[in-house]
Amino acid sequence: GNTVTMAAVRAVATNALSRQINSRCSVSRSIKLPGVLQARNFRGSSTIVMVQRVEKSDADWAKELDKTSFQVLRKKGTEPAGTGEYDKFFPKEGHFVCKGCGNPLYSAQSKFNSGCGWPAFDKCYKGALITETDMTFGMKRVEIMCGACDGHLGHVFENEGFTPTMERHCVNSVSVLYKEGPPPTPLEEEKCT
Repeated sequence: GNTVTMAAVRAVATNALSRQINSRCSVSRSIKLPGVLQARNFRGSSTIVMVQRVEKSDADWAKELDKTSFQVLRKKGTEPAGTGEYDKFFPKEGHFVCKGCGNPLYSAQSKFNSGCGWPAFDKCYKGALITETDMTFGMKRVEIMCGACDGHLGHVFENEGFTPTMERHCVNSVSVLYKEGPPPTPLEEEKCT
């Protein structure tokens, strides 16, 4: 077998992240490590967050997800505005996880009514998301994906003034599931970009 010790993973992650931190990257970065661990750091942060990786073939994802969730999470689709079950759902407690892999993404407290037709959040759990600049439709958007399985969640928009974080995570309802109660492990929240 190919056993990777946590000390070895930390050493690889620390060295790789040191190189990335020194490059002053302006968006979140991730380092894919052998096996199932991924180290992640966000702009302005030197904290290393380890995320349990979930990697499956498209055929396996297609078996596990309903057709719409597969199209959105794995093929970067979008559900029609105003049709998602979580658009007008505002629980006082609980959290939202990735529908594909169960990775905790958002607290219920971070959800707000933006009126955009999709669930909106103003911050995420630290290390829960990865971002990528998306230049489709002739404009610059920041795509947000699950930090564990790379599932497409939606896009984050900045400086609209809805909340003090100045972020609106526009998320497809079919990409997430609501869970009652807190995540299994206490998690910090932060801005994504």
